[in-house]
Amino acid sequence: MKNNAIRVLAEIAIFAALGFALDALEGGIFKGVFPNGGSIGFAMVPVLIIAYRRGMGPGILCGLILSIVQMLGGVYVISGKSYDGALSVLAPIAQIGLDYVLAYTVVGFAGAFAGMYKHGDKKTKIIAIIVGSVIGGLLKYTCHLLSGGLFWLDPSIEFLGVNGGTWVYTFWYNGLYMIPNIILCTIIMVIIALVYPAFLNPNAPKEIVNDVEEVEAVEEDSNSESEEESNE
Repeated sequence: MKNNAIRVLAEIAIFAALGFALDALEGGIFKGVFPNGGSIGFAMVPVLIIAYRRGMGPGILCGLILSIVQMLGGVYVISGKSYDGALSVLAPIAQIGLDYVLAYTVVGFAGAFAGMYKHGDKKTKIIAIIVGSVIGGLLKYTCHLLSGGLFWLDPSIEFLGVNGGTWVYTFWYNGLYMIPNIILCTIIMVIIALVYPAFLNPNAPKEIVNDVEEVEAVEEDSNSESEEESNE
């Protein structure tokens, strides 16, 4: 039990570091493309992998660690001078929470579908991967969406023809990088599930994994034979 806990923590640390490296690489590639921050790539994938391998709790922890490490590289914070009273302190804290602390942390909620993946047949596994990955990505999108609408609206700017003073802008701006991120990361997760399904279910006994694969192979052969007979 103790060795397993250490193994899980080690995986969380490794994949959080991988996520940070991917996030930093993407940030460098897309620097200047999205003037108020944002990039397109695969940084959510390490968090999603942990969420499916180890469950929602470890997935959330992996995302939180990634968020904290990301913050060490610098953050964009609104000025509290724009607000009165307690909001001058609370607003920047809330903005940091949405843009940084929660952004990757909520991706770990994809782990809510880990059980569905581990105990399902091939079709169910793929559905679990798609639904969980999309929900995790949409939660991250929501964090940036709320932060943009509550703290970053500015009528004096525009991006690709959309004025920065309305909520339409925050849907548009954040969607331009988050929707591709969700699609790309979901595709990568589906590929992993198809090519190496046991990687996302490390606790499954090897013989069970093999039995499931054999049953699925037999079912596919039976379906093929039935189709051939029908064609004849």
